[in-house]
Amino acid sequence: MNKERLGRTVKEIRKRNNMSQQDMANSLGYSSRSTIRKIESGENEMSEAKLKRLIELYGLDYEEAGVTIDDYQRLSGLRKDSLYPNPEIPSLCYVKNCIKNPNIIVGDYTYYDDKKGADLFEKHVTHLYDWNGDKLIIGKFCQIGSGVEFIMNGANHQMAAFTTYPFYIFSKELRKHTPQKEKMPLKGDTVIGNDVWIGQNVTILPGVHIGSGAIIGANSVVGSDVPPYSIAVGNPCHVIKDRFDLETKALLLEIAWWNWEIEKIQENIDVLLSLDVEKLKRLK
Repeated sequence: MNKERLGRTVKEIRKRNNMSQQDMANSLGYSSRSTIRKIESGENEMSEAKLKRLIELYGLDYEEAGVTIDDYQRLSGLRKDSLYPNPEIPSLCYVKNCIKNPNIIVGDYTYYDDKKGADLFEKHVTHLYDWNGDKLIIGKFCQIGSGVEFIMNGANHQMAAFTTYPFYIFSKELRKHTPQKEKMPLKGDTVIGNDVWIGQNVTILPGVHIGSGAIIGANSVVGSDVPPYSIAVGNPCHVIKDRFDLETKALLLEIAWWNWEIEKIQENIDVLLSLDVEKLKRLK
């Protein structure tokens, strides 16, 4: 740890946020401002727990915090509470930590990767209106490429009529012609399973269900359900192959490794990143 660099960083953060040394001490869980004074002067270093809190609380990268990348990775591991989990990949964001709409429900460790702003994921969920009552539900450990668009039920127009034009949205006088909800072609929640890889510029239409472990090829338009552990591509998106045989798919769904505690996942990453079915069976 570089104590001098850490001290400069703490001081810069404190001044940028108009904080006193006592304010900074309180934010990090120290009782005395003298501790901050000594850290800023380069006399003291921080414990691992305090350093980790500093990094997470003020959105620092490892260099700003005065630690090596090895130390940073040791401190951080798989941090589900971080917005940007890897300081070397600023385009990658954990979706759960940047969404505010309660109708978008996302599991831990699912990320969106977009150089234009991964924290703007909600902008890629369109036509999600409260009156429809639909939700976008995404599981854990999904990998979502840049430019993905989730189109929700609010995009649908009335089809049981001579015209699909929504006159009723343009004036108060025409609102009396708003079709009843049951006459609209609503398709329910859009549900993405766990460990799903969605390629760049994929469009997912309302009500689609994508099973765990599926892969969706880049630029696909997904208008119908995709089974677990299958590979689907194209417009319209269609399954081109299964990733594994039926026995292995059933085993993976039974194990449901994404529901393990993170410590168990990290202990078994060598198996999860292999194709050794016998080792996989021993994880049951």
